[in-house]
Amino acid sequence: MAPVVEALGYLTQPLYWGVLLSVVALAAVASAIPGMNAFLVMALAFPFILFRVEEPAIGLVALAAISGVSNTLDSVPAVLIGQPSAATQVTFLEGHQLARRGRAAHTLGAIYAVSALGGVVGAAILLVAIPVARPFVLRFGFSEVAATGMLGIAMVIVLSRGAMLRGLVSALVGMLLGIIGSWGRLTVTPFVPMPLVPFILGLFALPEIVDLMISRKPVAAEGANLGASEVMRGARYGLSRWPMTVRQSAAGVFLGAIPGVGSSVVDWLSYAFGVILTKDRSQFGKGSLDGVLFAESAQNAKEAGAALPTLALGIPGAPTWALVVTAMIPYGVAPGSQMLGRDAHITILLVITLALANLVISAIGLGVTGFIARLTTVPYPVIGAVVIPILLLSAFVDTTSWRGIQIALGVGAMGYAMKRHRWPRPPMILGFILVDIIERNHFNAVSIHDGYAGALGRPLTIAILAVALLIAVVLFRAVRRMERGASADRGDHQKRKLPLAARLRSPDVLIPVAVMAGVGLLLSDHLRNPIQDAWRFTTYPFWLSVIALGLLSIELLRGLRGRPVPATLMDLGLISGGEAGARGAAFRTLGLFALLLLVGVTVGLKWGALAFALAAPPALLRGPARWLVALLTAAIVWIFIYVFLDNVLYVLYPKPFVTEWLAEALR
Repeated sequence: MAPVVEALGYLTQPLYWGVLLSVVALAAVASAIPGMNAFLVMALAFPFILFRVEEPAIGLVALAAISGVSNTLDSVPAVLIGQPSAATQVTFLEGHQLARRGRAAHTLGAIYAVSALGGVVGAAILLVAIPVARPFVLRFGFSEVAATGMLGIAMVIVLSRGAMLRGLVSALVGMLLGIIGSWGRLTVTPFVPMPLVPFILGLFALPEIVDLMISRKPVAAEGANLGASEVMRGARYGLSRWPMTVRQSAAGVFLGAIPGVGSSVVDWLSYAFGVILTKDRSQFGKGSLDGVLFAESAQNAKEAGAALPTLALGIPGAPTWALVVTAMIPYGVAPGSQMLGRDAHITILLVITLALANLVISAIGLGVTGFIARLTTVPYPVIGAVVIPILLLSAFVDTTSWRGIQIALGVGAMGYAMKRHRWPRPPMILGFILVDIIERNHFNAVSIHDGYAGALGRPLTIAILAVALLIAVVLFRAVRRMERGASADRGDHQKRKLPLAARLRSPDVLIPVAVMAGVGLLLSDHLRNPIQDAWRFTTYPFWLSVIALGLLSIELLRGLRGRPVPATLMDLGLISGGEAGARGAAFRTLGLFALLLLVGVTVGLKWGALAFALAAPPALLRGPARWLVALLTAAIVWIFIYVFLDNVLYVLYPKPFVTEWLAEALR
């Protein structure tokens, strides 16, 4: 009882509330910035907390609070402007479609409600589970983590609905891109290794932003209800779904307690879990609010799960919790039995803080969403004029070089082609994220357990793989039923069989050929430069490439035969196609990117970003007000650069090498 009283005593201290509100506000602001994540926010706050907060309990729970609340307001850019992170892919796919239907305020209100409840449920489960967590965590070894990663990829492939073959190809290509440069392999590309933030921004965010800019329309239709009352109605709906939230939160805690699994797996597995337990699955993938809530409930609760191995064993359940473990050392706190003994008050305070922090940040969201949801009524060229420069600057900051921008633009072009020609993107991003987790854990399991038989013969591994097979079968049958229910829509995609010459020029043939060429290049590079000291350096690149080439051959034959493209897809379709003036807007948008790059390499990168922000509204909008809008968008980008990049991150921008090259040539 004494630890409980001691922990509650902190709630009467102004220092505790000052630190808690400060870190929650910091996490709230950072959630809306492209490329920002909880780990970076914690890294920025780490020295300040460590040197300014002397009390170990307050310092540690402040860091934990940043990790615990960063999954709430990151839903805002995913829903409102189509800009997801690794943890909000489901929210992007389902929630952004709801925003397009004018339901952004309602959706975000529901998200805040289930996020708050999920955080509280996760904290309660954490409090109960810490004393008994040690045996459970120790049972999850390398082979179990690898199997869970495979389960995540399998689920998203099955959820690709009518394009499962394309989904599998996307996942395999994503895995190949994910191992470029790792362990010295697949070095044919200069982009080694491929960084995560520019890849996600390029694959998901850029195609959506460019598509909406070309359409020159707002995200939501005119007349959408976006007021505070609609936010509260959404919150009431979220609270009414409390049984589902408790169920999904428990699943989130379970998945979060597995060290190394990551937010993306939790996102998709919790979504698949919810889909399986729903009778009417016809709306999933088309803008389902329940689909959003499945994932969001689990995302906030998973932080409590990640705290389990951290506190019980000192094994960080996620990268953010590694910083908490690091902070324990100077504070003189040790994880394990001590957290239930001498430092039990810290454990109890951490549980209380996770619950309180989630309630606070959800309250912040409810308070501001009625205003920020109105962004969906602004013509998108205005939003894109701000978001695209910030997005590309974020890609640069992540890599500290031009290659971050090059990767974001190159992957963005690929993502736009996938979006336009109906190739699912979620399997690619999940394969990209998980391949390293799967491969490294797979190799370690085989090494420790003397071969494949020992690694795959562990009871828990067998159970996970059996569950994966069962879920895949259930989802496959559900998808088939959804496909039959969409037979009327499929008729829109049935095309008259084209002549052979026309089929050879169609994207259904050209895209598989182009991807086969790329995969073949990677396979050739791998075979020319094999590293023979261990099987791990040959197995994955070789077999991923071979399987991908085989599946691409099947897809190529489908295109040559003129079979119809998939009728339904777990992805967002193109909205600018067929719009009046879209072709001219597309060329002007490409010109804006060229302007950014030209000014960036001749004058300076931040000036290129400002040039884009200043030129986009006049290029894509009409009327005299566009010039005032241009000044406003340029001012917003300049504030971001000056305040955040120059005076918080102290970014060193690349030198304008063209100007330097010319100066050197003229000497």
